[in-house]
Amino acid sequence: MDVNKYLELSQNKGLENTLGYEIIRDILVPELIGDNSNILYWAGKRLARNVYLAKDDDLPVFFSKAGWGDLKRIKGHQKQQLFELSGDVIQLRNDIIEQADFLLEAGFLAETIQLQTGFVCEAIIKEIKKKNGTVSFLVQLDPDDPIDSILIPEKEPLHFSE
Repeated sequence: MDVNKYLELSQNKGLENTLGYEIIRDILVPELIGDNSNILYWAGKRLARNVYLAKDDDLPVFFSKAGWGDLKRIKGHQKQQLFELSGDVIQLRNDIIEQADFLLEAGFLAETIQLQTGFVCEAIIKEIKKKNGTVSFLVQLDPDDPIDSILIPEKEPLHFSE
């Protein structure tokens, strides 16, 4: 990891507020979890239950406001959805870290879509393109496996879009 990239981050007018987040995400969390990086996927799912987004339009807005990047749905079918995450923060993370991890985002996507649709969902990181700073996620939905309605949060969802 090139610590000078963190210095660049602190001097970037568009990303200066992400310095603290990136240090925690890229240095501290890996130290705490060691080789068990899958825990970030489950943490993302848990986070989605607490940051409940009932509307599909709220997903890209949340990703942007959380500093996770620019999320776009590339393809959407009944059983699969393909998303692309891009932006300066994605490029930066790919530049700073040899193998940047996006499991937190994958878990958050899977659980949010699961709660929105009512069917079991899982997400995988399909591809990380370091050169153009993008990450592709494939979310697989199982229409034959509905979730128990007790799993849907009994709280007011967050609304970022109008």
